[in-house]
Amino acid sequence: MAKFTGSCMCGNVQFQAEGEPVFSGNCHCEDCRKTSGAAYSTFVFMNKEDVKLTGKTSSYDHKADSGNVLTKHFCGNCGCPMFTENEMRPTMIGLRAGVINEHENVKPTMNVFTGNKIESTPLDPKLAAFEKMPS
Repeated sequence: MAKFTGSCMCGNVQFQAEGEPVFSGNCHCEDCRKTSGAAYSTFVFMNKEDVKLTGKTSSYDHKADSGNVLTKHFCGNCGCPMFTENEMRPTMIGLRAGVINEHENVKPTMNVFTGNKIESTPLDPKLAAFEKMPS
């Protein structure tokens, strides 16, 4: 069983998660690049019931290419992106890998939206790669 803990930069928002990730992956879509300020975002998707959050986040809703509404949660004080939710997967939460303390437990299995990746971003050939989000 994996354990994850993490917090934002200022420590106002924290989480503890215990359980097996549903999946983990790197997303190269434009939305993830913009909300992370990086070439891609890495998420560890957990069942919500396995995650305990403390502190209050601010959030932003937007429509994905799929038409689903995604909610990006971040610390209202320091602005650190913390996690994401998808209306089509209401029982899951996507923890942002950059705020997880146990880096050794972050093990992406795929790259998604590789058709939108920054050209110079290398992909690990051992990971599955998808032009869009697999169904």
